[in-house]
This record gives sequence, structure tokens and C-alpha cells, in this order.
Amino acid sequence: MEANKKAKPSYGDVISNLPDDLLCRILSYLSTKEAALTSLLSKRWSNLLLSIPILDFDDSVLLNPQKGKRKNVFFKAFVDRLLSQRVETSSHVQRVSFKCRQGGVEPDCIIKWILTTVRDLGVLDLSLCIDFGIFHLPFNVFRSKTLVKLRIGTMIRLGQFPRDAVSPTLNSLVLDLVEFRDDDKVGFRQILLVFPSLQSLRVHESNKWKFWNGSASTRTLKSLVYRSDDDSSAPKFCVSFDTPSLVYLDYSDMVADKYENLKFDSLVEARLDLHLTAYQIMRKPNNIGFVSGDITTLFKGIRNVKILCLSPDALEALYYRGDRIPVFNNLISLSLGSDKPHGSPFIFWKLLPSLLNNSLNIETLTIKGLVHYVAEGWEGLSPMSRLCFSWDAVSDSLSSSAMKVLEITGYKGTSQELNQMKRFLGNLSRLQVVRVYHKAVDDRERSSVMKDLLLLPKASSECEIQVMKETA
Repeated sequence: MEANKKAKPSYGDVISNLPDDLLCRILSYLSTKEAALTSLLSKRWSNLLLSIPILDFDDSVLLNPQKGKRKNVFFKAFVDRLLSQRVETSSHVQRVSFKCRQGGVEPDCIIKWILTTVRDLGVLDLSLCIDFGIFHLPFNVFRSKTLVKLRIGTMIRLGQFPRDAVSPTLNSLVLDLVEFRDDDKVGFRQILLVFPSLQSLRVHESNKWKFWNGSASTRTLKSLVYRSDDDSSAPKFCVSFDTPSLVYLDYSDMVADKYENLKFDSLVEARLDLHLTAYQIMRKPNNIGFVSGDITTLFKGIRNVKILCLSPDALEALYYRGDRIPVFNNLISLSLGSDKPHGSPFIFWKLLPSLLNNSLNIETLTIKGLVHYVAEGWEGLSPMSRLCFSWDAVSDSLSSSAMKVLEITGYKGTSQELNQMKRFLGNLSRLQVVRVYHKAVDDRERSSVMKDLLLLPKASSECEIQVMKETA
């Protein structure tokens, strides 16, 4: 009996017996507040707080949330004390995040924290989310020889551009609702002068927070994401992309009056979400004189991409403001539409044949929200629409396509969708895989969708149909 008791393993504090490096990694997945609470366990855990590589300061997750107005004082004291301890022990950090949204911390205090993390702790990755009014932030706080990633947002007004480089090692920058103190709009060139090694730039603008003048000229940038929520002001007069090293472009904006100086020598993937004004839709291509909003030049500039994604608005822009669709010799993956219910069925089916005929090497076609392109009654838009549109043209383009993979998202299994799936399966002779993403409630509903699709005639004997559960 005594021997059996001794044979039993001990399940004591197993976690505390783990190596410090592993414990620090575990603590890195917690908020800094939660990590700090572990210091109550023992002196060893208290010391670990000074070694974790990631610090996440969030004033909405406070140490004493029941203290009312005093909670901001506790938050400020906690951050001050922890940063001071890290400086005293020369403990560097990899990533620091400041989320200050309650408005209870003075701007000078936040600037001091940023200076401490950048200059004294040698942070590699810094994220700022300051959202309690307009916050003025000087560029010099980012002067660093170690900073690699930087995210700045929201509603932050940056100071004037310095004359020299601030962070020569920075390669990733996110500007979320940011503007500059300079009165004039700026191009990306000024940003590249401040961060000369920048390879990835993400910019989000709105009608009140915007700075880009439409000029992008850089030899180092490889990834550019530009998204504008502003649909109230006039389109930009001219947009240029002198970006020979750019590999990835995600561009969402109002259609500019013109596009010029486009250099996309290395571009592999382009995602376009272009919006038209009512005036641009009303103007006809055969108008005498200059016609604003012609995006033919833009599509010619990206004609060598391998991956192309067009939103419903981009399709409308191509239809109304495009002269002709260029040949995409390298295109292997095409994504059309969106799960937003505002796509135009006529424009989609009108442009699909031209896109497929001009993309002979395409292997994968993704249609996001097929249900939005089969609405009842859309074929009676106008006599002109019926004259210009032909289902035979759609079938012919599908028959001549070398497409191997067809993906449909947002599938609901309506009779109209099934009719269009019949058109795809009956004409795509080289099709190998069809993936249909359906928000099925249970396996029975998913099996019903699969059964309907399997009964459709197929031009390809090698075609495999897969019905996947759509989670998003």
C-alpha cells in the first residue's frame, strides 16, 4: 500500500517548473495587465514581467477598473513603473502596443512613453492606437536605428517632415486616419525620405483625414495598400505609380481624372476597388474633348499581373470608364465581385467574356457572391442592354477557357444560382475542381446542395465538386 502511494506521480506546479524562455513566451500571449497579475504568484513570476518580449498597454483593460476616475491614474503609474524598470534592467522588447482611447492620459505622457520604448528599449515593432481627439505627434519620436515595424492611428496629426531619415531600418508602415501638419497634400516620396528602407506601406484615409496627393514614386516599396473611405470630395486630378519594385497593390479610391507614369515592372497581384461619381457615369466615351475618369491606362499598367481581384465597383468603373480590356498574358487567378449586395448582373455578365477571352492562361476563377448576379428581373434593364448582351458570348468564352478551378463564395442554392452553375459546368471542358462555399446550417442542407450540383451535366469528366462550409 505504501509502495503504491510512492509510485504515484506528483502533479504540483508544473507550469512554474518550465524554463524562463518558455514562460516568457506564454506571458507574451496575455495582455500586460494579465501578465502583471502573475507577479503575485512568486518572486520568480515578478521577475519574468521584466523579460517578456511583448508589451501591450491598453487603457480599457485597467488594473483597477472599479476605481472610477482614479483608474487612469493607476494606468499611468503602471506604465511609468514598468517602463522604468525595463530601462533600469536594460531589458529590450520586441513589440510594444499603446492603446489609449479613454482620454485620461496627457499627450506629453504618451510621447514620453514612445520615446522610452524607441530610444531606450530598442523596440522593433511599435503600434499606436490613440483615439481621444486630435493628437499631435512629432516625427522625431520615431528616430531609431532598430525600429522595423510601425503602425500609427487614429486621428493623429504628425509634425512637419524632417530633412533627414528618421528610422533607416523601418520596412513596414501603417498610417490609419493620419494627416500631416504641412498645409499641402503630400506624396509617398516624402514618407520614403523619412523611412528610406520602407518596403510595405498601408494607408487608410477618410474625408477628414487624408494627405495623399496621388503621386507614388519609390524604388524600394514592394507592398502598397491604399484605401480611401472618402466619397464626398472630387476625384484626384492625376494618379501616378512609379513603383518598379512593387509586387502587391491593393488600391481603393474614387476613379481619378487620369492615370499616368505607371511603372509596375514587378507587380504580381493587384486588388482594385474603384468608385465612380455620378458625373463620371453620365459622361459618354464618345464625348468630344477630354473625358475624365478613363481607367484604360490603369488596366494597361497592371496587365502583367498573375493575380487580379476586382470588386463590383471596379467592374462598373471598367464598364463605364474603360475603353477596352487589355490582354492579361500572365494572369492565372481572377477574382470577381464581392459579398456586398450591390453588384450589377448586366455589367458582370457583359464583362466576363472579355475578361476570359483576354486571359487565356487563367487557371482559377473566383466569384464572390454569385447570388448577387442572378437577381430576378435584371435582364429587363433596358432595350439597349438586351441588344448588347449575349448568353452565347458567355458560353463561348467558357468553352474556350483553360480554367481548372472554379470557386463560388456566398452560395445560397437558389434556382437562379443553379442555372448559372449549369452554364459553368456545361461549358468548362478542362475544369478539375469546383469549390462552392455555402453557409449550410447542417450536413443535411449541405448534402442537398451537393446533390443538386452533381445532377448538372458536366463538360469535364475529371471535374470534382466540393461543397465547403463558409465560416465568414
